[in-house]
Amino acid sequence: MENYDTAVKDTVSDTKTGPSSARAKNGGQRIPGLDGLRTLAIAGVTLFHMFPHTFRGGWLGVSLFFVLTGFLLAYTSEKSRAAHSFSLPAYVWKRIKRIYPSLIIMILMTVGLYSFFAPDMIRAVRPEVVSVLLGVNNWWQISESADYFTRITSQSPFTHLWFLGIEIQYYLLWPLLYALYLGVSKLFSPGAGAAFFGLAGLGAMAVMPLEYGEGMDMTRLYYGTDTRIYALLLGAAWGLYVAHQPSSKESSSLKKGIISFLYVLCLLLAGAGYVLLDGQMPVVYEWAMSAYTVLFLLLLAWTGDRSLPFGRIMDNPLFRWIGKYSYGIFLWQYPVIFLFRCMKWEDTMPYAMEALEFVLIVLLALWTDILTRIFSFPLRRALHPRKTVLQAVVILLISLPAFPFMAYGCRGIWNSADTKTADMGEMKERFAENEKMLEEQSVEALPVQEEKEQKDRPALDHVACIGDSVMLGSAMDIRDVLPDCYIDAKVSRYVGAGLEIAQKIDSMGLLGNTVVISLGTNGPLDGQYEEETKALLNYLGPNRHIFWVTVHCPATGWQDSNNAYLKQIAEQYPNVTLVDWQAEVTKHPEWLGGDNIHPNNEGTKAYAGLIHDAIAAKM
Repeated sequence: MENYDTAVKDTVSDTKTGPSSARAKNGGQRIPGLDGLRTLAIAGVTLFHMFPHTFRGGWLGVSLFFVLTGFLLAYTSEKSRAAHSFSLPAYVWKRIKRIYPSLIIMILMTVGLYSFFAPDMIRAVRPEVVSVLLGVNNWWQISESADYFTRITSQSPFTHLWFLGIEIQYYLLWPLLYALYLGVSKLFSPGAGAAFFGLAGLGAMAVMPLEYGEGMDMTRLYYGTDTRIYALLLGAAWGLYVAHQPSSKESSSLKKGIISFLYVLCLLLAGAGYVLLDGQMPVVYEWAMSAYTVLFLLLLAWTGDRSLPFGRIMDNPLFRWIGKYSYGIFLWQYPVIFLFRCMKWEDTMPYAMEALEFVLIVLLALWTDILTRIFSFPLRRALHPRKTVLQAVVILLISLPAFPFMAYGCRGIWNSADTKTADMGEMKERFAENEKMLEEQSVEALPVQEEKEQKDRPALDHVACIGDSVMLGSAMDIRDVLPDCYIDAKVSRYVGAGLEIAQKIDSMGLLGNTVVISLGTNGPLDGQYEEETKALLNYLGPNRHIFWVTVHCPATGWQDSNNAYLKQIAEQYPNVTLVDWQAEVTKHPEWLGGDNIHPNNEGTKAYAGLIHDAIAAKM
């Protein structure tokens, strides 16, 4: 598509052209600092994956990547058209070369390694791999309810590849969007075409907050192409606008001073968002994600302005190096981190293991980049065939130990099951049936009779139950042992949603003397959600009898810490009683489904019975 060697990498996946790839023709000059923005983006994503409880908002780096993709794809398309070199076949082939060689190497290596170290994690990997290669992984994960922030029911080393799904879909859509831009530009002006994209982006920005509803599962909003495309469109609008602007003139000292202050402020706000903005907060989908997208657009505009110093600052050798390998770093980080957590290697020497994770990610990114260069040797080094052959041989020798794992990866994908566990379909059906039952119960449930004083002891009638998918799967059995209880349980629910649910049940007049809580499977209670946990308990008050079910989710990093924290809560709050599901189910693994988290038919009866007996014992 681009007819010049100094074209900008138009996505995170453009890693093959070296430091000079952070260039785009702008009046014959390169746009500096874009690798610095790419570094800011990949840093956020990597920190989020490595330290999710500390850098809760590092996922914002994805929004910055989307803005950069939209900008660079639009900018380079318009510059190529102006140079009469735009070619649709070349455009498609260029994206294939940039995305798929590294992606396929990573997938095969990952499946091969996991076949030896964590085979259960790739037992049904074929449907997921197919969705990745077809560019629809985000929609596949939505269908699997694979929440990005909890990562419980659909654990996978490829969870992060939902991002590539949206990117690939946008690549396929871009020729049509660009043709639309050309039509508007011909009828009116290039500025009108850019404005059209800007208005389309602002319109698409409204989709997420309009679709958001209180207490809903965030998976659909976070992964949806329709809810995330606005960042790409806004980036495209800016790219199309800049493509027709002359080189910036020298700015006045006052302008530099004001924008410098705002630029630093934006960077500080981005850093604050990386630390504070948890992806399950309602404000993320109501306005915060949109606001940060606009912030990233401002950073992009000021970084690319040659009259300002930020591009030169962000264009330092370190950031250019990171930008060059950002795609490989992105591809490899989650498979490496997920393997270390599955094997519990991080528990042995936490800081040392995390440092080792980072080193391995960088080394694998470098190796992948070197290996994929073989494909371009015949074209780039045709004048030096002997040197080309020698380099290819050296690279292949270095890569030799990896080839058996890649072969095992092919075998693992071929022999993969269609579902991760044999009972996964049954579990989904149970969830669907129970969700339907819970939707109808609000009509059936009778309001709790108001009493002047709360009962001194818990009761088996008018019990309010708040929980996640573990309680949802057991809902019918809970209704059998607590016939007139009210249950509000949902897949991927985290403890931060507990307060809103308790308030809703209370407003319906259904929050009685006895409350059962089953939250903690989908994230840590202490530290990250400690305030939300205590806010829930304080709202319920000291006079209600609260029964909190311990969690069983051994593949996560928070099972033991959550249960230890719940024990502390029971000691601090006299009205809180632990229902020790973890202790009981550990003795009876036959109660669990194939994911080793959710109870099967026998387990749901035991789960409900344990809750009943705990309440009855306090009467």
